[in-house]
Amino acid sequence: MTKENNTDLVSKLEAQEMIEKALRRHNRRSTIISSILGWILIGGYSFGLFHVVQNT
Repeated sequence: MTKENNTDLVSKLEAQEMIEKALRRHNRRSTIISSILGWILIGGYSFGLFHVVQNT
């Protein structure tokens, strides 16, 4: 029973780099999505507020 060398294995350093890359990508995408949702909510709130003020 011998141990086979598998070239498909990833080293610890490569795995850490892949994790860091995935976290950076996730943080960038979540920041963009949060910004878009924030602007939509602020726009809706402002529109509603101006609409209420205009009708009073």
